[in-house]
Amino acid sequence: MLKGLSNAPTDDGLPGKEGVFLSASFWLAECLARQGRLEKAHTVFKRAISTGNDLQLFSEEYDPDSGEMLGNFPQALTHLSLIAAIVAFKDMQKYPVKNHQNT
Repeated sequence: MLKGLSNAPTDDGLPGKEGVFLSASFWLAECLARQGRLEKAHTVFKRAISTGNDLQLFSEEYDPDSGEMLGNFPQALTHLSLIAAIVAFKDMQKYPVKNHQNT
């Protein structure tokens, strides 16, 4: 999963720590799928989708160490990026990329 900001410790004046930015994780899955790298895309997608709650609602960020949802909840941008990734997987079933390694 991807962090939204640098991994370097910084003081942004806000309490708490920075988590992984879930929209970016779904965007990565979408990009990998559209490149034809479906195995890697599915791995990234499954990891990102596992961060949802029991209703499959997603927050803005996620703490992989504690399993805690961080930031805005529910976060529309995260849900839109999830939908975009699913559409990419569906599109690749219809229009697969030819001559590309599936890695």
